[in-house]
Amino acid sequence: MRLHGFDLARLGELGRGIRDLYAGQARNPERIAVVVDDAYVDELAAAVTGGLGGRVGIAPRIFLRKLVQDVLDRVDDFADFDPHRHYQLTLPDSELTETERSAVAGAGGVELDLP
Repeated sequence: MRLHGFDLARLGELGRGIRDLYAGQARNPERIAVVVDDAYVDELAAAVTGGLGGRVGIAPRIFLRKLVQDVLDRVDDFADFDPHRHYQLTLPDSELTETERSAVAGAGGVELDLP
């Protein structure tokens, strides 16, 4: 997938960079590295993009928000939080821009489970 010079691989790369920056300031950097590994970041990027109808070009804002607030913060704060088991990606209208809401509607507005 590619749109406006941004593709899924670059989105995963961006997420891994943010994860590494976050880990540098985290209370539990080792836990961040183990629990939010490269494969998980790529899975989350694919899930967010899929939830937005495959429109990678509009995914970065919501992807980074989900990565930091929903995953990295929780992994750092709660020793028993495992995003593979405890996190289900949702894209509620209240968190989305008009463009993102349109993309979700085009994708069927489904909630996605990450493996």
